[in-house]
Amino acid sequence: MNTYKRIGIVGGVSPQSSALFYKLLVEKHFLRNKDYYYPEIVMFSVDFGKIKDFQNETDSMNYIQEFIKAIDSLERAGAEFAVIASNTPHRVFSQIENKVSIPLLSIIDVVADYAADNGYKKLLLLGTRYTMSEDFYKDGLKKKNLETIVPSPRDQGLVNRIIFNELVLDIINETSKIELIKLINTYSADAVILGCTELPLIIQKEDISTPIIDGTDIFAEATLDFALK
Repeated sequence: MNTYKRIGIVGGVSPQSSALFYKLLVEKHFLRNKDYYYPEIVMFSVDFGKIKDFQNETDSMNYIQEFIKAIDSLERAGAEFAVIASNTPHRVFSQIENKVSIPLLSIIDVVADYAADNGYKKLLLLGTRYTMSEDFYKDGLKKKNLETIVPSPRDQGLVNRIIFNELVLDIINETSKIELIKLINTYSADAVILGCTELPLIIQKEDISTPIIDGTDIFAEATLDFALK
């Protein structure tokens, strides 16, 4: 029987991806151990509407404070470390990490390590408009000498629309899936990063010939590993 640290999850960004992340943690434990001694997991689901409002503000302090409050609540509930089950909030990961008492695990570090370990050099990054247009994800990958390419502004708008108008509402549209596959095939890359925890709901590895880095899946794997350390 494994002895895990109690895992804290900041969820709600969005509810669909948070449910998927929780499910992956439990399934991965069972696949590894074939028993029901699952890790203890505490989730704090943030107000998604407030998060969306605050991330549009020039001053990011309110945005940061919502995640600090969530992680402090997880700590009070006995979590020994925490993960944010969403990519976009990692744009302020260091500011959050510096203000909380329990360790945090970064999805960007996990993705960068996975890409480097698999020999990928040039990566197509898909995610929300913030993830694709800002530098925080690219900078994290650059630390591992990885080159990041992002879709054109028009294609970024398409991906962002599908995420917020469909996937966060648990709408899986076959036409949108075809559009995303066509978009991915437009760009030349060693692998494509699904840098939004909702994207694995619509794109799977068998859909395209380009290797997929499913950030949600490998982050769940890394979270279990971290809980065992």
